[in-house]
Order: sequence, then C-alpha cells, then structure tokens
Amino acid sequence: MRSSRVTAPPVQLTLLNPEVSDPVERWWALPEPTRTQLLALLARLVTRAVLVEQGEPAAQASDD
Repeated sequence: MRSSRVTAPPVQLTLLNPEVSDPVERWWALPEPTRTQLLALLARLVTRAVLVEQGEPAAQASDD
C-alpha cells in the first residue's frame, strides 16, 4: 500500500446529527456545498490512484 500525506491544512467536517446511523440519510443531511467538496475530493483521490497504477512511479505521485 502506498503512503499518502496531506499537503493542505485539514478541515474537520461536523455531522449535523450524529445519532443518524444510516449512511444514506447522513449523506443527504449534509449541506450541498459539503457534498460537492467531498465528491470532488473523492474524484481527485480516484484519479490520482488510477494515474499511479497506469505506470507513474508512486514516489513521483506522492511528491505532488
């Protein structure tokens, strides 16, 4: 498994209602800007992993 590092200051997102146990309900309870940010982050992580798997050395990709 390849190591990752955070290059920007982390931001802790708060859950609106921590008692909600259903992940689907929890997702839709988040404000739309938060969902948008999370989807963009997930897309960047997936894209980065795909690029690394297609032949880029992991050391170069982790230095970005």
